[in-house]
Amino acid sequence: RAPWKTPTLPADSSPLPLRPPSEPVELIPLDRSHHALLENLGQLYRYDLSEAYRLLPNPDGTFNNRRLDRFLAGIDAEHRAWLITVAGGLGGFVMTAPTDTGGTSISDFFVVRALRRSGVGQETAGRVIAMFPGRWSIGYQSYNPGAQRFWSQVASDAVGDKWATHDDPPVEGRPPDTWITFQT
Repeated sequence: RAPWKTPTLPADSSPLPLRPPSEPVELIPLDRSHHALLENLGQLYRYDLSEAYRLLPNPDGTFNNRRLDRFLAGIDAEHRAWLITVAGGLGGFVMTAPTDTGGTSISDFFVVRALRRSGVGQETAGRVIAMFPGRWSIGYQSYNPGAQRFWSQVASDAVGDKWATHDDPPVEGRPPDTWITFQT
């Protein structure tokens, strides 16, 4: 990875701060004891999704996240979560869930904005996929070209060109999800 370089700006502008370090990346298993940490990062994640899904906050200023709530309640024993740390700082979280077809899915994936496009997301996704060999299904929104490029690259890194995509049927009130599927 090339180190972040401060762009050249007009003389009357101050330079952008340096990007935070993007390595080393660590995945720390999370459980219900990490409730506050996951809840806080979950709010940032849902805020990021609010534009695409046209979500408004609840009257108390928070966003709902049913999958995270179910994980924290211990309802879904096969769902797993990891904290992403980068150079010892918080970088995001990733959650997996079993699929109905016996494979695994990345159900939630969040990298803080300061670390996006730094390789942290790709490294994290690759490590999680390597933990669970077998069938994978990862959903994203096809109208988000960044997500489409990101998950296509993750799949290509994992299995070359042996992956496929398909769209869910449309759902009233939001665009359908696109799924990328492959076998490791």
